[in-house]
Amino acid sequence: MKIKLLSKKEIAEGTMEFCFGKPEGLNFKAGQHFVLKLINTTEIDEEKNERVFSVVSSPDENKICFAIRMRNSDFKRLLKNLSEGSEIEIDGPYGQMVLPKDTNKTIAFIAGGIGITPFMSMIRYSAKNNLPYKIYLFYSNRRPEDTAYLDELLEYDKQGKIKLIATMTQMENSFKYWDGERNYINEEMIKKYLGKEIINTIFYIAGPPQMSQAMYKLLSNMGVDEEKIKGENFSGY
Repeated sequence: MKIKLLSKKEIAEGTMEFCFGKPEGLNFKAGQHFVLKLINTTEIDEEKNERVFSVVSSPDENKICFAIRMRNSDFKRLLKNLSEGSEIEIDGPYGQMVLPKDTNKTIAFIAGGIGITPFMSMIRYSAKNNLPYKIYLFYSNRRPEDTAYLDELLEYDKQGKIKLIATMTQMENSFKYWDGERNYINEEMIKKYLGKEIINTIFYIAGPPQMSQAMYKLLSNMGVDEEKIKGENFSGY
């Protein structure tokens, strides 16, 4: 299926958001991902012209958006240089890391960097539809400058839509003010905010493989049942 680029913008240092027109009949659940494939180009080998990305827009929007960390690759260079109106191909949706059917559940999202993407879709969908999920978002980045959607998430927190626990681990390299958490996400931090809610919480993990594996191990050591942990590794993004 082909989709047409509507807009592109930088949403954090080194991270861009690309929004495409949503074709009629294209449905997905908040948290799912798609395969994006470049077309009409001879500048990249066939086996390198596609990547997997999670949607950041809500399923009920009339556009479909992706937030992408702009690393030095031919695929991302070509994507960044696409002009508005250009087309790419999309395949999907895929993925089972979606909101639970029971809207009374307590949810803890644990995101590292660009791992925020599936959670943005879920948070936007839940906030827009006033769903009664109790959502905690643990969101780790090096600096505020690197943190995609920080202002939007702070606004959701202010409105009581989510509880945001953003942590910046390299503030010595930042030029911005930050009075929040600065440690890596650990057992003490999780217990500080969840308290007794831990036993009733479903955990979702998304981030670089090393971070995701560390979080799986941390939650397991804390006694969280395996069936209450859902995750995605952002490898090769």
